[in-house]
Amino acid sequence: MKQKSNAVQIIASASKCPNFKPTAIRELMKKLDMNDKGFAVLMNVTVETVRLWTAGAVKPCGTALRIMQILDACPEVINSVFKVTEDVHA
Repeated sequence: MKQKSNAVQIIASASKCPNFKPTAIRELMKKLDMNDKGFAVLMNVTVETVRLWTAGAVKPCGTALRIMQILDACPEVINSVFKVTEDVHA
C-alpha cells in the first residue's frame, strides 16, 4: 500500500506530464504485456488511435499522457481497475 501512495504522491507533485513518444508507448505496452487491442481497451480508445500513437502520426492528449504516466509508475493499478469493472458488471 505504501508503494502506491508514493507513486501517487510523485505523480501529484509533477507539474507536467511526460511526453510519451511512440517508443515510450510501445515500451509501456510491453511492460504491461499488452498488444494494441488490450492497450486500447485499457486506455478507452480505439485500436486505430493506439496505432496512430505508436506510429507517431498523432500525439496522445493530456489525459492519455497522465494515464500512461500512472500506469508506468504503478502498473499494479490495472488489477484494481479490472476488479472494479468486474464488480460493477457482476
